Amino acid sequence: MNHWHREFEKRRGSLQQRGTRAAHETIRSVGHTETGRYDHFLHTVSKELVAEAVDNGCDVIAFENLTGIRERMPNAKKFHAWAFRRLFEYVEYKAEVVGISVEQVSPAYTSQRCSKCGTTLRENRQTQERFCCQKCGYEVNADYNAAKNIGLKQLRSAQTSSSGGAPVNVRLNRGTLNVNGEYSPASDGGQNGSPCESPTLNEANGEAVSK
Repeated sequence: MNHWHREFEKRRGSLQQRGTRAAHETIRSVGHTETGRYDHFLHTVSKELVAEAVDNGCDVIAFENLTGIRERMPNAKKFHAWAFRRLFEYVEYKAEVVGISVEQVSPAYTSQRCSKCGTTLRENRQTQERFCCQKCGYEVNADYNAAKNIGLKQLRSAQTSSSGGAPVNVRLNRGTLNVNGEYSPASDGGQNGSPCESPTLNEANGEAVSK
């Protein structure tokens, strides 16, 4: 989507330089084409997310709370905030049809917290792409680590809520992790390139510890 956005921006800029009526009409047409392409892509992604949730018997799909996302992402633009919101909306209504709820979780410290040992340090998030825990040495894609923390936050909040019906585990790329720290590998061995996981949770202090 970033690539498409840059290409459409270049095209609009070129048309604006012409300054003709035909160019302005073409700009409007380009805008409709751009929005249509984004919508189609986001519909596809949301459909795949919900399908995976159904395949794995999930009750909840957890997103980070999107409020203030542009402030939290230094390089994010209005376009990115729109895309995240639209994806959430598409997942939300598709999930409702199949009886899955979609929740938003506070993203506080999820990018700095190690999902394996629980250590929370700013230095853990070394780059936009890589996470490396300064305590236990756990190294993984930064978004994957943050996504695990989002899932665990939602799971813990559901466990302590009075409404009941809490989910039993967090779906990971290579298996599932429940709130008691029990890890079950995926039946296919997790053939999607994500790192193996083997964490356990210490619910007394809310931190994760390695086996």
